[in-house]
Amino acid sequence: MLFLCGLLTVERQWHVEEICPASYCRVYYVHAGNVVYRDEYTTKQLCAGCLYIFPSTLPYEMVQDPEDPLNCLFLHIDVSPKLLSKLVEIEVEEGTFLSCLLETMETWIKEHPFGDIDMILQALSNTFLEYVNREKMLQSVPENLADTVTYINEHVRERITVEDLSDRCGYHSQYYISFFRAHMGITPHQYLIRHRMKLAIHELMAGKSVSETADFVGYQEVRNFIRAFKKYYGFSPRQVRKMLQP
Repeated sequence: MLFLCGLLTVERQWHVEEICPASYCRVYYVHAGNVVYRDEYTTKQLCAGCLYIFPSTLPYEMVQDPEDPLNCLFLHIDVSPKLLSKLVEIEVEEGTFLSCLLETMETWIKEHPFGDIDMILQALSNTFLEYVNREKMLQSVPENLADTVTYINEHVRERITVEDLSDRCGYHSQYYISFFRAHMGITPHQYLIRHRMKLAIHELMAGKSVSETADFVGYQEVRNFIRAFKKYYGFSPRQVRKMLQP
């Protein structure tokens, strides 16, 4: 699922610091800028004309030269129940399928700069994910774990306990938490919170109110949603709505 996208030059103070694994993939098609990516295993300077898919299960950071800021097409895509455990770099060659697909996404975003993520963008995103899958860039997880990840995604509005998930997986709850973290990089509870926050951004972009968004992602109390949202993003839902809406 695509839940955030855009085409822009970032602000001078921009940086990314994923202290915990993001549980989704950032995708950047870089046009310009001096940006360095670092994780536990890799240090990489991003190159113009290349597409980067960033890990979903690995902490990382990106810093830029404020005098040469990043300009890119960016996508935030939920790839679960699959995952990505390392940085992927693709040189985008002119006239290829990938080049045409990315150019189409950019054209649509330019023509609808303040629109929500509509069916066209979701379809283009799904096509991109199919391409990534066919190129075998994503990793699969064990079937029983994939089942519980899908269950979380489909029942995000409900009360979900570790016992519910471990029973579906056939494991003791403590072993299940370790099993989940070994593959996904975070605990089941962290994954649930991150999934709720991803959906919340999508709903706010679509013009939903803060209370409607809180209900949609499973918070009975709006104040609890606002507290969780601000802890996760560093901004309140209302501040984010102002940034996302024209």
